[in-house]
Amino acid sequence: MIELIELKKEELMKNRGYTATLSAGYHMLADNFKAIFRHIWAYALVFALVMGAWTVFETNFENPEDLEMTAMMGVKLLVAVIAVIVVAIAFSARATMLLNEQSMRWNVGRVTKLLGFSILLSIILSLVVLALVFLTVGAESAATAAVAAEGAEIEAMQPNAATGLVQMFFVVGVVIILALIFYLPFLYTVPKYLVETESKLFPTLFGKYGRGLRHWGYIFVCMLLLSLCIGVCSIILMLPMYVVQMVQRLNQVGMLGGDESGLPSWFGWLNFGVSTVTYFVYSFISLIELFVCYYIYGSIETRHREKQLITTE
Repeated sequence: MIELIELKKEELMKNRGYTATLSAGYHMLADNFKAIFRHIWAYALVFALVMGAWTVFETNFENPEDLEMTAMMGVKLLVAVIAVIVVAIAFSARATMLLNEQSMRWNVGRVTKLLGFSILLSIILSLVVLALVFLTVGAESAATAAVAAEGAEIEAMQPNAATGLVQMFFVVGVVIILALIFYLPFLYTVPKYLVETESKLFPTLFGKYGRGLRHWGYIFVCMLLLSLCIGVCSIILMLPMYVVQMVQRLNQVGMLGGDESGLPSWFGWLNFGVSTVTYFVYSFISLIELFVCYYIYGSIETRHREKQLITTE
């Protein structure tokens, strides 16, 4: 049985400007916060608990030997990664139910396919970056530059290391810009795949990619403005968590140098509690990004239909 949620929201199929798109996404969350909270809080809590445990797992240890990649550490890491992926899929599927009014099971299937696609795309992009770095900089210079980037002094480098470092950063910077251009149209095709229940994965993501690319500037400005707003809120929200983690890592540096831990035994629980509360609150803030992309899709779709009407007349 599908759990239907009655939400107050602006008309989807409407041609909007940048600020109107952001405003529609914000009001979809603000005007329906109680209903959305009841719908998603349990999933947000589980997500926050798992992310809090992940934070403790990656920052907490009692002696330097705990950092060694043993078989048991590998198993723990694998279990932790799987847990994070599962709860992320569940939370995302629960959130997308607000857009398409389909069942949780149906949305889990769609979100899982999108996650697999994004992982595959990220792997391909990483391989492209590595290939370009080695082709333009050279294997020896890239290796030396990588060591230098980890903290070696410029004066201690080989003669071509500094140049290799600059070239490597330049290539990576260019690839990041190209990746930004490449990824932004998916912010139209992904919501389209989630909202239009009869759509197929690859025909939608790539078949309609050109339509998103033609509105790249609109998507870019919307996401830039959204990132500035979300970024400020995120910095304020996550500052306590970052402070706790910084203290934890500074303690680790001392332990690696042979010192005893200077933190109380309950500090790990403090880290877990602060991280859990932070991720729980952030999970609701992140919904604005989903809703803004939802209205980006509606605006681009409306512009396309209006253009078709003009050309047919």
